[in-house]
Order: sequence, then C-alpha cells, then structure tokens
Amino acid sequence: MLMSLALAGIAQATDQTHTMSWLLSVGGKQVGTRELTIRYLEGDAGTNRILESYTDINGALGPVQVRYRQRLTAHIDAREPAAFHSVVDDNGTMLEVQGRWTPSSWVVTTTTSGRSRTTEMPLPRIDLSTADLMDPYTRVPLSHLEQARILSAETGEVLVGPVEQLGVSQLTFGGQVVQVSGYAWTSPQGRSEFFYSPDGFLVQYRTQLLGSEIEAILTAPPPGGVDDFPVGSRGPTVEELEIN
Repeated sequence: MLMSLALAGIAQATDQTHTMSWLLSVGGKQVGTRELTIRYLEGDAGTNRILESYTDINGALGPVQVRYRQRLTAHIDAREPAAFHSVVDDNGTMLEVQGRWTPSSWVVTTTTSGRSRTTEMPLPRIDLSTADLMDPYTRVPLSHLEQARILSAETGEVLVGPVEQLGVSQLTFGGQVVQVSGYAWTSPQGRSEFFYSPDGFLVQYRTQLLGSEIEAILTAPPPGGVDDFPVGSRGPTVEELEIN
C-alpha cells in the first residue's frame, strides 16, 4: 500500500537528521523493534520537523501470535501539534489513520476495508496525538498537562486520562548515564509511562498495544539537541512510503 505526503512551501534539510531505534518487549521477551528518523526543516516560525517511524512486531503477546506493522509519517509545524498519516497492518487487516490540527478543529480520517470516514472534532477534544509523544520539540509535552486527551495514530481513537509526573531518574547505555524525566498517563486502556532525555527525546516507554503492555527502550544513548548542528535548506519534495 502506497501513501504520498506532499510537503509544499517548506525548505527541507535532508542532511540534518536524528535516527533512533527501540527494542520492543513483552514480559521481558523481545517481540519487535521501532525505528524513528527526525528531519529538521527551517520554517518561518521556527524549526519544523518530519518524523518517519516504522514499528515491526512479530511474536507472542500472551497466548496470541502477532504480526503487526505500522508506518507513520508526521509533519510538525513549529506552532502546531503533529499532522500525521499512519498505515497499520495488523495480521493482514489494514487501517489508515490521518489526523490534522486546524485553527478551528481537528480533522481525523480513518480508512478500513476501502471505506473512509472523516470527522471534525472541536479543538478542546484533543490535546495531542501519539505522534507528538515522539517529537522532542513538541508544543504540547506531557509536562504541561494534568489531564491529556490523546488521539491514537494507531487506532484513530481519542483517549482521556490524568498525567502524573514521575520525577527524574537515570538510565545507563553502554556505561553512559542518561538523566530522564518520567510521566505516566492513565487512559481507559491502562497505564502508560514515558521517559524523556533533557533534550526532549523519548528514551523509554511502556504502553498498551494489542491488549498487552509493550515496553520499549533505546538501543543507544539519545542524541543531543538540534542545536548540535546547523540547519540548511533546499527545495520541497514529495515522498512515497510503502508497507512491505
């Protein structure tokens, strides 16, 4: 399945990127991986970003053998939450979810079995999406919220629950100690926890997916901030992404 994302009127910095990889596990047993590339774009109001994420799960979640893949692309304006397009293959069942913030509403489109449904939701209905949880420079971090209304890029659902600050702790990667700040979010699906580096990068998380708690941790220390390199620019492009 192909999807195209046209990025018009934006200068693209192809050489300025961060790449990250998480190992995914259930009950201490590895079941998959998640890869993320963040590209930085110089916009009129600040640094914009393109996030490209690929999740691949192939293993047992409880008594069920699961083959799950998700490809997510998010375009993030410096002034807005992420606009995203997600394609999920869950054991052969395909689901597409698109979400976009506008000054008047959130526009959410889900497509399954060849049928699409578009819903406009009032702005107070959604604070952020799960795509924003991976953005180190999001304008809607969990640290600013006591209760979060989160749009799932995986399902198209909006889930609401309280946010709890877990404080500062340390993780070690190959002898390198990384200080992280933790936040818990409890929705009707269960409790999730997210741990971020001082530069805002998601280092470790635990969340509910496919009826199980998935734990993810980076395979290497998180990168430094975007100020570690200069941001250049060139003309806009059109990208095509495919789930194999």
